[in-house]
Amino acid sequence: MVRKLADERSFERGERYFAAGQVRRVTVDGSTVIATVDGTRTYRVRLDVTPKGLHGRCSCPYGADGVFCKHCVATSLAWLEQGGEVGETRAKPLSDKRLRLFLRGCDQEWLIEQLMTAAKSDRVLRARLAAAAGQRNAFDDRDIRDRLERAIDIPDFVDYGGAYGYFLHVGEALDEVERLVGAGFADAAITLAEYALELLESAAERVDDSDGGLSEAIARVEEIHLAACEAGSPDPVELAERLVTRAVSTDYEVFLDVLPAYEDVLGSAGLARYRELVEQAWRKLPPKKPNDYGARRFVITHLMENLAESSGGADGLIEVLSRDVTSSYDVLRIAERLCADDRDDEALAWLERGLADFEPDFRLRGLAAEIHVRAGRRDRAGEMLWANFTDRPSLETFRALRDVTVGDFPQWRERALAFLADLPPIKGSWSPGRSTLVEILLADDENEAAWQAAVDGGCSEGLWLRLARVRAASHPADAIPILLRAADREIEVRNRDSYKAAVRLLVEAKALFARCDRDDDFRAHMTAVRDAHRTKWALRQELDWARLP
Repeated sequence: MVRKLADERSFERGERYFAAGQVRRVTVDGSTVIATVDGTRTYRVRLDVTPKGLHGRCSCPYGADGVFCKHCVATSLAWLEQGGEVGETRAKPLSDKRLRLFLRGCDQEWLIEQLMTAAKSDRVLRARLAAAAGQRNAFDDRDIRDRLERAIDIPDFVDYGGAYGYFLHVGEALDEVERLVGAGFADAAITLAEYALELLESAAERVDDSDGGLSEAIARVEEIHLAACEAGSPDPVELAERLVTRAVSTDYEVFLDVLPAYEDVLGSAGLARYRELVEQAWRKLPPKKPNDYGARRFVITHLMENLAESSGGADGLIEVLSRDVTSSYDVLRIAERLCADDRDDEALAWLERGLADFEPDFRLRGLAAEIHVRAGRRDRAGEMLWANFTDRPSLETFRALRDVTVGDFPQWRERALAFLADLPPIKGSWSPGRSTLVEILLADDENEAAWQAAVDGGCSEGLWLRLARVRAASHPADAIPILLRAADREIEVRNRDSYKAAVRLLVEAKALFARCDRDDDFRAHMTAVRDAHRTKWALRQELDWARLP
């Protein structure tokens, strides 16, 4: 069944994952199998066993799309090795309606005992009952504070392998904070969410965040904080002060985008204080220097931009952006915002200013070309994109030129190929422009011309390999030295993967030698390879497995 669910490649890779012991914590819960699989990161896999068969889900991109991926295969094999047993399918939970009917008919004393028993182990429930009974300040947040501290504030460094478990515990502690919002203790949740942010920031440098667990945890706390503010009754002015203070003092972009989400919570008084503090910080910034993108400047400017756009729309934002225009990127941001509001003429004026005031920027020309196309000025757009092409010759800039010039493209194409052909070849290396010429000719299926262009002016090693494989169909002898040279380069990398790549290239070359009736030459070459690399046992092993001489 697993073989049928997965494609051949996924099954083979899943087998390797299983054989390498990369499946961990296989647990069976009813008719569900759950495991984690170590790959490029740690993935969570769930298998559901139903009368109709097996269904798999995984947190990897393929598994999320419903594909029975290699991680599902590996988990299936690990589960099968354990016996492939499952328990009974869990019964569906009783509906709220039926449960209410049952409770209405229960003895009052029995219900009281059930509630008291539950309240002994559930402090939130006990606090809710105490508040309903008239106790003020019924909720004591010390237990949840302790839970947050135990989960987040760690004494030693957490490496990549332990990060998944660490952030799992952090998430469980945050669940307790989030629960307070719906339990009637939203104001306590606000305080605890802000405390959790402090703990996360202080612990950040002691946790491997390669998979982005820290940013996910911070985003989760920010969501809880907003929900708690909406459900609670925070002082709007004090809240504004805390939002700004935390945003400008953190290194982790906390509370960076609070507007417009917090507008209703802050109200007029809170927004006025928020504006006062942000504008005050913005005015204190020294004049911007070219390419000055320091963290503090970025945060304060970003807050000011959000504030300006929230209250004044595009004009408000552009007023802020226009204060310190010191680079073509600053101009680009202004023009993009104007274009978003269909103000192309104003955007074009800014772009022309940017092209005149700063070093030529392909992004400014590209956006100007889009505006010219929308206005029907394809000739102007073509000139813009031609300048981009000559500054940065590439298949991408060539295609951008093609897509805009449409009917006139044959002339532009001839001009572009002549421009590339006139670029001087670089001896002992390759010319980026000459590589672009080869790429264009290959893309247009002009294989003979592409080969000649490479011979005349050189190209990148990757392109030589592409050319060799195309050339091999009609001229195998021409392709042989390129494949052998590529194999030599892979061998010099000196790791198992590169040795496998080298062997694949040698297998390709072997077939071409055979087509040229030069089997003896290939054997002689392999003898030389083995002799030159006789100390590389991993390479010798790969050669033997491929049955190369």
